[in-house]
Amino acid sequence: MWVFFITWVMQSIANKKFNDTAYNLLAGGSLYAYLSHYFFIIMIAVLVIRPYKITFVPALILEILLTNMCILISYLILNFFYELAFPPKQPQILKDMDAAGQGEEERRALMKNQEVMVEGNNQRT
Repeated sequence: MWVFFITWVMQSIANKKFNDTAYNLLAGGSLYAYLSHYFFIIMIAVLVIRPYKITFVPALILEILLTNMCILISYLILNFFYELAFPPKQPQILKDMDAAGQGEEERRALMKNQEVMVEGNNQRT
């Protein structure tokens, strides 16, 4: 019952892009976190927890917080350099509007219309 409830809630609420920056950070950072978390766990245990002989409960809290902080900071740094080398591509509709010389207000209206159409298509399926 619990799994059904969580699955339903995540499908109805969390399966939408609320904020582009947060979405890119969470979606892009999740694979990086999966690949690198063990490295940070070991480094924190060897460099912080063992030398200071921290007991289990404080060590667990410290390990979770520091590991997540290290993952987030290192992902932001690596992503910054990646985007310098390979800038994100501009959507085709914005390229067409730049070529046609349309104004910023028209661009926002068209992008808003495109977002509404995409959300409408997602609700039908």
